[in-house]
Amino acid sequence: MPPTATLEDIKAHQQRVEKNKITPDNLPPCPRCSVESAFFKIHAYRERRFLIIIEMLINAVYCSLVRFGCPGCGKTFTHYPDFAIPHKHYTQPTITAFCASYVESENMTYQQAVMVDNSVPGYPETDSTDAPTLAPSSTHRWITTLCRFTQTCRTSLILLLQQNPASSICRELARLTVAQRKCKTDQRKKQLIGCRQLVTIETYFQATFKTSIFTKLATRCGFS
Repeated sequence: MPPTATLEDIKAHQQRVEKNKITPDNLPPCPRCSVESAFFKIHAYRERRFLIIIEMLINAVYCSLVRFGCPGCGKTFTHYPDFAIPHKHYTQPTITAFCASYVESENMTYQQAVMVDNSVPGYPETDSTDAPTLAPSSTHRWITTLCRFTQTCRTSLILLLQQNPASSICRELARLTVAQRKCKTDQRKKQLIGCRQLVTIETYFQATFKTSIFTKLATRCGFS
């Protein structure tokens, strides 16, 4: 089965939104004026379309995300559930898994990275044999997006080391590299390694805090 959030995951989050169960209490303070997150107020609700994969078909599901506002300076933040990545419609398990399969394998191509059991997830809008499928270029774009969350990585790493100073994560990050054949430029090499670092940190973060870095660090990572 392809990696994806489930319909049940998204419905459960929507129910939490409707029952006012989404709170800012566990968020960091406002980075602009240092007001504690417990004082944040609900600013708005934003409907977001998520794309999930069900039996190799890509389905659109809609869900509300909560935006909080800081009473001190007026800055607003979006609360991201564990299955969401800022500004992306595909869910976090899909994006991180497909990106990881590419950056962690020496011989993996973008075409191969989106394949699951020798086939590629497709869209159900048409019965044509030429129905569109998940494009290999999607993985390329996702990698470019993930590598830009440098502040997310730094803050997440600090929290992990505070939780466990003896963690081996720094040594693991220092060893990360990518196949030279994947890098036509130094800039792309830096992007691939940055993506791989974020995927690695996310794995540690989920294991340690039982939540995604994008959920935990909504106020500090520049993706409000």
